[in-house]
Amino acid sequence: MQTSKAPPAASLPPPSTASATSSTSTSSATSAAAGLCPDVIVIGTPAALTGTFSVEGTNVLLGAMAAVKWINDHGGVLCGGKHIMVKLIYYDCQSNSQMAQALTETLITKDRVNFLLSPYSSGLTLAVSPIAEKYGVPLAAVGASSDTIFKQGFKYIIGVAAPASQYFRSVLDMVKSIDPSAAKVAIMYANDEFDRAVAAGAARYAQSLGLQVVANVTYPYPTQDLTPQILQIKQANPDIILIAAHYADGQLATRQLAEQNVNAKLIAITVAPLDPRYYQSLGKLAECIVGPSQWEYGEKYTPQLAQQMGVPWFGPTADEFVQYFREVAANFTGKPANPSYEAAWAAEGVLALLYGVQKAQSVDPNAVLAALQNSTFMTFFSVFKMDPKTHLNVAHQMVVTQWQNGTRVVVWPSSVANARPYYPSLTWGQKQSGAVCAAGG
Repeated sequence: MQTSKAPPAASLPPPSTASATSSTSTSSATSAAAGLCPDVIVIGTPAALTGTFSVEGTNVLLGAMAAVKWINDHGGVLCGGKHIMVKLIYYDCQSNSQMAQALTETLITKDRVNFLLSPYSSGLTLAVSPIAEKYGVPLAAVGASSDTIFKQGFKYIIGVAAPASQYFRSVLDMVKSIDPSAAKVAIMYANDEFDRAVAAGAARYAQSLGLQVVANVTYPYPTQDLTPQILQIKQANPDIILIAAHYADGQLATRQLAEQNVNAKLIAITVAPLDPRYYQSLGKLAECIVGPSQWEYGEKYTPQLAQQMGVPWFGPTADEFVQYFREVAANFTGKPANPSYEAAWAAEGVLALLYGVQKAQSVDPNAVLAALQNSTFMTFFSVFKMDPKTHLNVAHQMVVTQWQNGTRVVVWPSSVANARPYYPSLTWGQKQSGAVCAAGG
């Protein structure tokens, strides 16, 4: 089993090598990528395992590890008449753009990877994308969805999920469907690449639905205090509050909305409510909070549905992915955990790249891209169909989740929901008195 060493400053955990045993090529990065069917397919990522994005970045890495392990346990990728194992190499970029860039260069020029997964966050992905582009190495953007990434004209960057501008669309569609009287929306967002794109897309879509954006406030990221911004929202007295955040600031926003007693018919927050630790930390304050998600366990993407739709199925089922994720999480962190949507997103990145290899019967970057552009297939995450211009997966749709009585459930769209939305939300006072959101409120 290989080990791989990063520059000393990276302070790495040991890289994951799945079950591959063959060494990687020692030729140039270009020739390594150009071989048709090598002995080992090598995927690399400058993961954000420490620093600002450590929670989300670890989820991303574990999701990729689970997908690689499943592929290897099931015979690898069929290419050139042989079954090829997959190797995953990762380094810790410490949530730092310059470190991520240096490690991406290392992965390409020294580790000779065939493909890349982005680090978590749109900002880090924007930082490393030009390097992947320079060397012609396909990079799947996972945990990164700013529309800006896909407007640069990059040839080798692949978006496997919905872009940031669409994060709150399903939430707003749900509100308008169940409450046509809702009129005022307040938006609060972190001043980073992802959250700016989320907020801008939400404002445009809200206005297209006839909603008035009565507050649109930003805050520095990271931050320890959101009180000034929350007081602006309170003064605007909105029906709906939308917060574009990451885990730490999303949790902080929830606490401080409660402290300032800022109530609304619905409060939706990106990222934070999707992590089980959100409810563990906040208790009943998390009740009724809504979170848009790229993926949830229980969505109805199955081999049987793929057969009905007449599209190929590729990779593990959702149950298998959860099983494998829990195993790799236990090995990596010392305790099992259930996958977040970021983890499933990363697995989709791995599966998309490997489907492209199997379809193209080659690891040649241009052949893989051409195969993906001419394919529609299904995984446990979604249907995949790549737009030839933007390289976004145009077949993927967001779902809406809500914390109800201590459990996070899917409430929209109704075709995949396992509970009805609780609307309007309980007030902070009601929740602090012990009330919970019961489905169908």
